[in-house]
Amino acid sequence: MSKILVLQSDFGIVDGAVSAMIGVALSVDDSLKIFDLSHSISPFNIHEASYRLLQSLQYWPEGSVFVSVVDPGVGSKRNSVVVRTRENHIVVTPNNGTLSHLRKFIGIEEVYEIDVAKHRRKGASNQSYTFDGRDLYAYIGARLTSGQLSLVDVGPKLNEDQIVSFELPLSRFENNMVKGSVEIYDERFGSLWTSILVEDFNQLNPEYGDHFKVKILHEEVTYLEEDVLYGRAFNDVHVHDLILYVNSLNRIALALNQDSLVKKYGIGLGLDWKISITPIR
Repeated sequence: MSKILVLQSDFGIVDGAVSAMIGVALSVDDSLKIFDLSHSISPFNIHEASYRLLQSLQYWPEGSVFVSVVDPGVGSKRNSVVVRTRENHIVVTPNNGTLSHLRKFIGIEEVYEIDVAKHRRKGASNQSYTFDGRDLYAYIGARLTSGQLSLVDVGPKLNEDQIVSFELPLSRFENNMVKGSVEIYDERFGSLWTSILVEDFNQLNPEYGDHFKVKILHEEVTYLEEDVLYGRAFNDVHVHDLILYVNSLNRIALALNQDSLVKKYGIGLGLDWKISITPIR
């Protein structure tokens, strides 16, 4: 057993919320190895939480337990689940869409609904229901990680189609171009990560140094239409120039070298932010 517990939330680190979750986990078993995936998920942004799990989870040892708490519906009748992925990682989370990317791109083997009445943290208030990150998810995550609780004892087993999932952006090749959506920002550097899979992009037979017309639209308004070089790394273009590249998740990304593309072009995220890439021959 790895005894690895990884935490993700939209809580930030300016108050004691994350510390309280860690404290609860260590009170269950002080030999646990606890790590942070991120606590800087944009508030209430379930899509971002789902994406960050996909970005990180596959690189952790089998048996690692992830607790993801981005939960706009906290305290409501929404249910909560524990899943085991096909790569044998465990995720504890609200059943609100957080598992969408893992379900599509990695796969889910088992799903259990958390029996809240049975597994809520001992000593938790029976009048306060706005911190399930501490009183439910971190507590159950720690018990699973320590071996004090097994998956089958979490609660009723569910079918995979009972996992709440949202529509994910498409990636497709057609008419000598690839199309997709702007899916997420590389927050710190202001670049855009698209939904376009490298397998689809490769159907254009790209070579480093090739140029492509890149167009980004939102509600029929063009926000970007540029001739962009396809490069291996950022120093393939001058500072402040655009570059098209393959990111660390094998998706196509777009950046300004040492500058923020997001700020310069005012581009947003989501299914309705469309991107197309066409070779310039």
